[in-house]
Amino acid sequence: MLNTDPLNSRALGTALPPAGGIDCIPIVKRLPGSVLNSSPLGSWALNANGGTLVIGCDDGPQGALFDPLERVEVYLLQIGDLRVPMSSFQATMRLKGQSFLQAIVPAGDAVLPALEYDTPMQVQLGYYYPSADEFSDLETIAQAPLEQIRSDEGATRYTLTLSGYGDLPKADPRQRVLHGIQTRSINQGVRRIRCSVDLLLRPGNYAIDGDGATFEVGQIQYFVNATSAAMEVYEVGDG
Repeated sequence: MLNTDPLNSRALGTALPPAGGIDCIPIVKRLPGSVLNSSPLGSWALNANGGTLVIGCDDGPQGALFDPLERVEVYLLQIGDLRVPMSSFQATMRLKGQSFLQAIVPAGDAVLPALEYDTPMQVQLGYYYPSADEFSDLETIAQAPLEQIRSDEGATRYTLTLSGYGDLPKADPRQRVLHGIQTRSINQGVRRIRCSVDLLLRPGNYAIDGDGATFEVGQIQYFVNATSAAMEVYEVGDG
């Protein structure tokens, strides 16, 4: 209940501290990039500075007072040598024809002076280890040159929409099993699958559907924001 603890020291609805109090000092880190679904309602931008994480206790607490988060999935926007915060992105990567990438950047006024047209944009997917403060297995899943910059300014916000079209490099041959399948559409024998985002699947690869069918990927669409992430995989010949 509010005001029952000294100086409102305990957040509403939290469990009571252990008897005798907590006799250690928690280690608190600022995340270098936010993590999809790691905060209530995905309230951080996908890779913006903001938010803290308790990862342990200096003198080794007894019991599970603090639950370390060992590995989290991250989406990072890289524009040239600059890592740019983003709140969402969508992309269409094509085996044939030009691919498209669009990213939404919050607090864009801080980023805008450093942006240059035709700079390569890349969305990387991989993992972040908070306790070691390290990234691993970062793979570029979407890319295009920066061709369009749109700004939208409000009373308390300044948002950039960055987008561009470009050819996709040829992918190394591989097969990947699709996971988290949500929908399956088959039109004239050609498949379109909505499922979880795969770190390594690319147009030109072969996807293995949940029903065992294998097909060549002609196009992948990505839809990622702070609360959800999905991709749609199109068989060659569809779209």
